[in-house]
Amino acid sequence: MFLLLSGEGASDIGIQNDELGPMTKFVDNWIERRSGYSLIDNNYYIIVTKARLVELVKELRESKEFKTLSKVGKKNKRETAYFHNNARALAILAERESVSRGTEIIPILFRDGDGTASSGRGQCEDKRLSMLAGFEAGGVSNGVPMIPKPKSEAWILCALRNKYQNCERIENESGNDDSPNSLKHQLKECLGEKATRVLLNHQIDEGNLDIKKIVDMPSLTAFKDRLDEVLDNLRLPRELV
Repeated sequence: MFLLLSGEGASDIGIQNDELGPMTKFVDNWIERRSGYSLIDNNYYIIVTKARLVELVKELRESKEFKTLSKVGKKNKRETAYFHNNARALAILAERESVSRGTEIIPILFRDGDGTASSGRGQCEDKRLSMLAGFEAGGVSNGVPMIPKPKSEAWILCALRNKYQNCERIENESGNDDSPNSLKHQLKECLGEKATRVLLNHQIDEGNLDIKKIVDMPSLTAFKDRLDEVLDNLRLPRELV
């Protein structure tokens, strides 16, 4: 079992070379409760940059083999094309890695849900379904969308500020960082300093930010349920730790 992850940048999934983001730690912790070991600690993962996915989508558009890659049109919304194509590109990379490594690859695609009027990329469920369709089009059946609503700060605030209680309402706040009371600003106030990748990773390692204890956030539940479905198909025990 091997992870192929891609996110927005260093602050969520992170980048390779020991610069993991907190969302990668979330993924690893959720799997470890069933596998009994850390994929990250064993170096069973690759992080694909957003820029690399953009390059691959461009390559696929120009390839005769993949001329069915989604384009924007009356029957295909812009958000559907964007998330579908990113997921399809990651799935194709996962298939290549699976052949090369001789093991099951789980592709996980992180994108913020946003939900702002200016984002132009639709609602959270539309994005999730677009990703699932993209994974399937790329030839894999075990792809996992990871789409916090409106963004990853909501999940983190649930744990650090709300103490895992009454968290669903946070998902209905604006995902716009320029809003007067943005989630990014709320998280900074909660921590008393900027929420850096290193600081959030420390909070996870210390047990102060535990994905297993966040139970009333629909966007996180959707991610957990889908990842568990994939792990079920791999015949992992339901829960060890």
